[in-house]
Amino acid sequence: MAAVLLLAAAALAGPLVASADAGDRLDADYWIARCPEPDRVLADAAAVQDQNRQMLDAEPSLTDLARLPATLARDDVAARIARRSRLPDKPLAFAAGGEVGEHDRRRWLDLLAVDAVPAVVEPRFALVVRRAAIRGFPTADRVIARGGDADIDQFQETAFFPGTPVAAIHATRDSGWTFVIGPSYDGWVASQALAFGPRDEVLAYAARSSRVVTGAGAATAFTPELPAASKVHLDMGAVLPELRTWPAAKPVNGQSPAASVVVELPIREPDGTLRLAPALLPRSADTRAGPLPATRANLLRQAFKFLGERYGWGHDFEARDCSGFVRDVYASLGIAIPRNTRDQAVCPALSTTAVAADWPRNRRLAAVQGLFPGDLVFTRRHVMMVLGHDDVGTWVIHDTHDGRAAGTAVNGVVVQRFLDIDDGAAVDAVTAVVRVLPPPACESP
Repeated sequence: MAAVLLLAAAALAGPLVASADAGDRLDADYWIARCPEPDRVLADAAAVQDQNRQMLDAEPSLTDLARLPATLARDDVAARIARRSRLPDKPLAFAAGGEVGEHDRRRWLDLLAVDAVPAVVEPRFALVVRRAAIRGFPTADRVIARGGDADIDQFQETAFFPGTPVAAIHATRDSGWTFVIGPSYDGWVASQALAFGPRDEVLAYAARSSRVVTGAGAATAFTPELPAASKVHLDMGAVLPELRTWPAAKPVNGQSPAASVVVELPIREPDGTLRLAPALLPRSADTRAGPLPATRANLLRQAFKFLGERYGWGHDFEARDCSGFVRDVYASLGIAIPRNTRDQAVCPALSTTAVAADWPRNRRLAAVQGLFPGDLVFTRRHVMMVLGHDDVGTWVIHDTHDGRAAGTAVNGVVVQRFLDIDDGAAVDAVTAVVRVLPPPACESP
């Protein structure tokens, strides 16, 4: 298996790099060793909180649920649904086979039940109880572009992780799907993934969440006593309240907490209401009390934890896409950024350099070569994270579906030399470069 990985890495790296070098570049330590002061904290906890507040104030794709009005007008709710639930003009097909007809399109539009939105809507607050797909339409139908890639579900938007607070503002006629506003996105979610509670309780839960998942994934301990809290999947960046005062001698769901961390997990009762229950996270799981310090070494280590994961459009396949990958890595450092590439590339709260269409190739390349580890490079509808620079150029790590090297589809998280991506065409496609963390004066690329 190791030999296969090295051969694959050599192919991705391009003809200038031997397989042994390619193997070295697949290790975060290779890049950390080339990063000036990799363990320097570039933004302390207070600075990160301040940046997140500025992000909430300036970035329209993010929502501070605490500021959400007690009521919303019908037109506001209908407009949100219309923005998210737009049918593509192109011909569609079902991923399972068969073409989408006009009757299918009418059925999906009818599911929205916009005519049932009352004149005044009072948002209902809830916590997400399991990893939940956020959809453009309230249906589990997998819909693809006709003749297109079956992996790209046209209705899949993103995913919310357990413990995410949301405000529900509409539902389908059968109440099977709920339209929610979340901190980073809005869209349709299966109602069974939500537990509804008082606004203050939901927001207080989010405010005291402190145990951060820092691995690619983690799961609560298995427990037959409380199946809803058993083996709950948690992605990188998910955060739950930690019950630090839980008595050491008091079992949790039939198990001693001595080798675990006790967290508070949202549970959906049969009637849909919220119950908070203790659950165990094994201490062997890659989690932490609070976000990781904002250092370039931590950014690099976190990014490499996804190396080899299959691409998942809109957090599909229990995975993530290019912008979801970047967002989840930064979330493990407690840093909030927008969910989608188009918003990340122009976010007013980040240090962004827009690359004009008339920039010559050498100027584009210089902009990329001036970046630091953890900085972001954007092309149309794609984002890459810079690892660093060595004797053969600038290298990136990215979660890519369409990116190619030597005619081979990538379809996952890989390390590549920037000049080798799309046979060098990526340079001409750069639209922006973004710094999320400030570069100290002493740093040089």
